[in-house]
Order: sequence, then C-alpha cells, then structure tokens
Amino acid sequence: MIGLHIGRAHARQVGSGVKNRPVGAVSRPRSAHWKARRPAAAPPADRSRRIRKISAGAVSGRGAAQARGGQSGFTLIELLLATALIALIMAMAYGGFRAGVRASSSGEELIEETNRLRVVHQFLRRQIAHARPLIIEEDGDQLIRFEGESERIRFVAPMPGYLGFGGPYVQELRLERGEIGMDLVLAFAMLNGYEPGDLDREPPVTLLEDVGRAEFEFLGFDEEGESVFWDNFWETPEQVPLSVSLRLGIERDNGLFFPDLVTPVVLDSRGDTRQNMSADDIRARLIGRGQRNRR
Repeated sequence: MIGLHIGRAHARQVGSGVKNRPVGAVSRPRSAHWKARRPAAAPPADRSRRIRKISAGAVSGRGAAQARGGQSGFTLIELLLATALIALIMAMAYGGFRAGVRASSSGEELIEETNRLRVVHQFLRRQIAHARPLIIEEDGDQLIRFEGESERIRFVAPMPGYLGFGGPYVQELRLERGEIGMDLVLAFAMLNGYEPGDLDREPPVTLLEDVGRAEFEFLGFDEEGESVFWDNFWETPEQVPLSVSLRLGIERDNGLFFPDLVTPVVLDSRGDTRQNMSADDIRARLIGRGQRNRR
C-alpha cells in the first residue's frame, strides 16, 4: 500500500511538470533552466567601472545638496555681522534725526528770542517817548511827574489797547529777581484814582528774563536851559527829562544782545508850552550821548 501511494505522488509531480509543454519537448533539469534565464556575469573591468560611476554620482549628489543648503541659510557669524551693520545704520540715522531736530529747535528759539527783543525794544521806545507831564502824586509841596533811578523809572503815558482800557496810566519799569536772574518787568495802574501802592496790587508783566543788569540814564538841563547832562538819577521829579537811555547787560550764548535804547521825550519836559530847546539842539545832544564813552 505504501509503495502504491508513493508511486501516485511521483506520477502527479511528473504530470504537473509537463502539463503545458508542447509535445515532443525535452525537459531540462530545474537548475539548468534558471541558469539559462540569469544574465551573464559582467567582466571585472566593467564591474569596477560601474562601481566608480555610482560612487561619483553619490558624491556629486551630496555636494550639490550641501551647496543648496549653504545658499538657503546663514551662518552665525553672518547673522551677527548683519545685525551689527543694521544697528550701526540705525544709530547713524537716529543721530542725524536728533541733530536735525536740535537744529530746528535752536533755530526756532533764536527767532523767537530775536523777535521778543525787537518787540520789547520798540515797546519801551514808544512808552518812554510818549511820557506825559501829568501829576502822579504829591509829596508835600512837591509835584511828582517823573521818577528815575538807575534800575527804576516811573512815569505817565498812554497804554496800548491790548494792555489797557485807554487813557493815561502810571507805569513803572524796574528790575526784579526772577527764576534765573534779574528780570525787567512792567507794572501799571490807571492814573484816574491812582494811590500809592496801586502798582503792587497786580503781578507785573515780565518783559525780558535774565537781563543781568539794567541802567537808566536821563538827559537833563540847568535852569537856564543852556547846559545839559546825563545822569543815572533824576533829581527834578516835577519835570520830565529830555531823553531817557537804557542799557541792559543781556549775555546770550547765541550772541544776541539788547541794543542800547536812547529815545527823546516828545512833549516839552516842563509840562507847559514853552520850548526851551529846539529840536536840533536835542538831536545834537543825543548824537553826542551816543558818541561819548559810556560807563
């Protein structure tokens, strides 16, 4: 029985191997069949050449990949250099911007201070020139129309419309201690109903700050009207001086200064219609005042 089963199995194997073969074909062993289908081995020289090509391609591929990676990124040193360069450019731009702002601000301050000096100079010239020989107050038997000292003057003159309500005002120009130094201030009160102390009831108007020093001088004359003189103290308060001079010791870093003010009083100094000196005489004495050496 066992031999019968083995024979049948061998027959099936043999039948399956020749099932689709054409009639008359000669069967070959299995090993010979696979050897026929396998390609022939390449010679050693071709094989080494192929290996070298593959190795060269792999190396060139890695080099291209590394080159591409270097082009798409930055090293730490390059980033630090770029950051330092950007910071330097921004610092230079900021410095230029600050310099421009500082120059613009200093230019505006210079223009503003120049205009202020010019306006104050014109204002003082106008007010002093329009001094009136009106009685401010009476000190016993003496009438006071004008008071003048080295650092203070008091007189009567009309006020501009933007500062007063019209009519004559008692005005006083004097030096006062300010935040930085000595300031030139203006105090005023209406002449109508004026009483001593009215000038101190309201805070004065600051005309100029940090003037350093101020010196008023007054052009007077003797009783005959022949000899004239300049003095820093007005000794005849019942009269108005022929002219008033003002010097301010303003010293600015930008070189600005207050031009010396010398202005004649328009009205007759005695308060009446008599003309003791002609206009030519007064003009000649003012010119001489400007030419002589000042203290």
